[in-house]
Amino acid sequence: MATAIELSANEVEGLCQKYFGHQQDTEAVATNSNTNENLQLNVIRYQLKPISDSPSGFLGHHRFLVVDVQVGRKSEDGRDSIAFNRIRFFTKAAPVEIASRMDYLEEFGVFKKEIIVYRDVLPQLQEIFAGVAPKCYYADNNLLVFEELQQMGYKMAAGRDGILDYEHLQCAVKTLATMHAASIVFEVKQNVKINEIFAPAIVENAYPNNVDQQHVRYQNFANGVEVFGELIKQMPKYEKHLDFIHTHLKSKMSVIFELAQTSTKFRNVFSHGDLWANNVMFEYGKYGDSPIQCRFVDFQLARYAPPMLDLITLLTIPSTREFRRTHLMELLQEYYRFMKEFLKREQLNIEEFLSEEEFWQTFELYRICGLIESCLFCHLTILPAELTQCLTATTEGFSDFFSRKRVEICLKAFNTDETYRQRLTDILEDLVDNFILEKAGEKIE
Repeated sequence: MATAIELSANEVEGLCQKYFGHQQDTEAVATNSNTNENLQLNVIRYQLKPISDSPSGFLGHHRFLVVDVQVGRKSEDGRDSIAFNRIRFFTKAAPVEIASRMDYLEEFGVFKKEIIVYRDVLPQLQEIFAGVAPKCYYADNNLLVFEELQQMGYKMAAGRDGILDYEHLQCAVKTLATMHAASIVFEVKQNVKINEIFAPAIVENAYPNNVDQQHVRYQNFANGVEVFGELIKQMPKYEKHLDFIHTHLKSKMSVIFELAQTSTKFRNVFSHGDLWANNVMFEYGKYGDSPIQCRFVDFQLARYAPPMLDLITLLTIPSTREFRRTHLMELLQEYYRFMKEFLKREQLNIEEFLSEEEFWQTFELYRICGLIESCLFCHLTILPAELTQCLTATTEGFSDFFSRKRVEICLKAFNTDETYRQRLTDILEDLVDNFILEKAGEKIE
């Protein structure tokens, strides 16, 4: 057994017990029966397998845990049966063997937080409205073990450009409304706020408030802003406005640190906090064209905030400026309609929790957050593969990117890669035109 995973044979058997128990529960619901077979499991072997030949990510190792297990069943009529099964789980482990990344994770606070989310929060919400996230079978000791969504037919929908079309965004909006509604229902039923009982799960770690300039998240933000300033210099339309833009860019983008906090004015809900295209996996119908449902993954940036922060992020990062001109208002209205329906199922009136007036008021306030998040996500996630592979392959590459060479790498991508240039230009133009120049009365000649 590989040393990178610290599960005993008994713990692996426990994973399998939960897996088959879940299968039985699902079968019982589907057939409207009282399926109650007694299971006897014998784990024969288990091993970790890589998902691909490429590095598995900046902040964690993603692998498959493949388990061969003998399953004995005793049904209610006393009959015995034995079968051999191979189960594939998806695992996410902290990179404990790489000191620089673990230092970053510890200061960032993401891995321990995600364990708490999957262990304590999501099971409560999915009892109310199922189908938001993958089922988690193990969450402890720097390790998460999930049902394997890809094997169940789920897949990511965006290409390297990170764009989702209308049908996929509509599907994701419905799931987001489901999760946010479940948050409200939970609080009503328990008569307690989520941040009061699950505080460690929703502490703001992406944009922590009142941090000094040496904090890893502020440094990451400042490095990003430096990149954007250099990219804007490459855009001829802003040649006469560079001084004004550079004077106001950082302060304008810094509002994300305030707006990401739990609101004292608006309704807050349990929020994902990390909704870009690769954190949404879709299941498709018989012909594989249109998504029928989706699941959210990677809850390491979960927060407790107004629902619009999640919603506007979801509708901005995986879309273009032109798409938003055409479809943004319609998809916002779809979210509100879905939320209204979900709350109505629990005999709750949406106006008592998220009035239309508050919904549109938060849209105006939080709209800039979608663009700020787009800048901060996309300048990393759309980098060409040849650049990201050299970054994640070594400890030095990771450190270089996060502390020393980010401007150099991103400028190289902007000047040599058409996809990267088009996406970053589209996002930055929307931010600069509508929230820096226009707000100040500056005119582009």
